[in-house]
Amino acid sequence: MSSAAGEALSALPPINEFAVGAVHLAVEAKACMTAFGKARPRLYDELNSSHLAIHGNSDHAIAAGLFLVNVADTFVSPGLNDFDLKTHAARVSTHRQPQDALGVIEKLREVPRRSREGDEGFDAFAITVVDCRNDGSPVRLVEAMPAPQEGDIYHYEWTVHRLAQLYEQKFRNISVASHS
Repeated sequence: MSSAAGEALSALPPINEFAVGAVHLAVEAKACMTAFGKARPRLYDELNSSHLAIHGNSDHAIAAGLFLVNVADTFVSPGLNDFDLKTHAARVSTHRQPQDALGVIEKLREVPRRSREGDEGFDAFAITVVDCRNDGSPVRLVEAMPAPQEGDIYHYEWTVHRLAQLYEQKFRNISVASHS
């Protein structure tokens, strides 16, 4: 660890451990960076299982999803490159973009969302699009299509707003106990 990183870490507030109580908010975060075709059904099943598990534990809990989709034309997959890249040329996956990313985004839009307790689905779900080649080049946030646009229920800012609103509505009367 560099000295600058050590100083930054030291400046953070201490992390206190407490007994776990009721879950108020659970966030499932996933990404699809490559192998789009075979990833779609698995991702759908994993996401669907997540909100079912969260609400199976407590229907009052807020289930949130955060999903990252890659629109890069190429990707250096760690799974295909499990060797020293300093001594071997990287195996690079190529994608048909934006079609591959759009297929994943369309499948994500099929994941159930709920508008009230008792229903099945995520209470809020964001889809964020990036251009990530995983080759050392910068990762870029993509705000143009196929990314959800402002006003879309899957847009990141809308999701954060919905989560804040839901949390305030459901848990406004909870007081924070002091721990020593």
